[in-house]
Amino acid sequence: MTETLLQQAGLEQGLPDHFEESAWVEVIQRMDAIYTDLVRYQIELEEKNAELERAYSELKQAHQALQDKQQQLIQSEKMASLGRLVAGVAHELNNPISFVFANMHALLGYEERFRRYLEAVHSHIALPEREALRQKLRIDRILQDIRPLLAGSMEGAERVSEIVKNLRQFSTPASQKPESFDIVALCQRTVMWLVRSAPHKPQIDLDCPEQLVIYNYEGYVSQVLVNLIQNALDAMDGIAKPLLSVKLWQEQDKLHLTVKDNGHGIKDVDLHKLFDPFFTTKPVGKGTGLGLYISYGLITEQCRGSLSAHNYYQNGDNGAVFKLSLPVNLV
Repeated sequence: MTETLLQQAGLEQGLPDHFEESAWVEVIQRMDAIYTDLVRYQIELEEKNAELERAYSELKQAHQALQDKQQQLIQSEKMASLGRLVAGVAHELNNPISFVFANMHALLGYEERFRRYLEAVHSHIALPEREALRQKLRIDRILQDIRPLLAGSMEGAERVSEIVKNLRQFSTPASQKPESFDIVALCQRTVMWLVRSAPHKPQIDLDCPEQLVIYNYEGYVSQVLVNLIQNALDAMDGIAKPLLSVKLWQEQDKLHLTVKDNGHGIKDVDLHKLFDPFFTTKPVGKGTGLGLYISYGLITEQCRGSLSAHNYYQNGDNGAVFKLSLPVNLV
């Protein structure tokens, strides 16, 4: 240690016999200077560490804020997509609700007849009068009608419940878990709801198996399907004979789904920008430019799949094709 300090002090050649006290003072002064430098370096190092910790904390907070904003964007776009379904869902709900309402109206009338008949029975009227009242109020026919009315009302209520359940699955916040679901039924339902609310009804070509159950995020997949199908419908605005083609098939452990329209296609210069945030080819006020961006993120990050787009040209027709690929089992 002493030798090292002496070397740093410039006395690496050793000490002569006549080494004087002034030389010792110089050595001590140099050692004090070195120690002072070490203390200063230590303080600077601690300050740098503190700055790094503050920077890390700020970066962590910024990252959390970015994640929160991303979730808000996803939910906002989901609500926008849900709004596109409202008209079709309203039509879908109207049929079972109308059926249940008509049955309840009939049952209310039957309740009034039953009440009159039971009051007569409990008042101990004569048997001939009671039978005449029974015929007048058509009690026997009512008894035959009640079960079908109740069964039909139950069927309508179950249909409403199913529609509401599907909507709830679509609109719930993003903190959902993967589950098993039939993507064929989901696809058919989404197409039906959106086409019913479209101003121009396209011809629909659905090429799907009867059933295909996968394990993934149903809400996310549903949101992406709404965006893809709605974009296809928008792309065919003004087309004389619009055709919406949806194909779904399984290839080993992968599910593939394509949504194809016969619109004007996508400009080559725009193809590589389709999934960028805030990019849209729609007129001002008709597109946020977030639908495809969020869809791409949901499919690639959450559902561990892929989403791509390209134009097609065949038999004089043209349009755009979006291809969605997902693992059949997310585990």
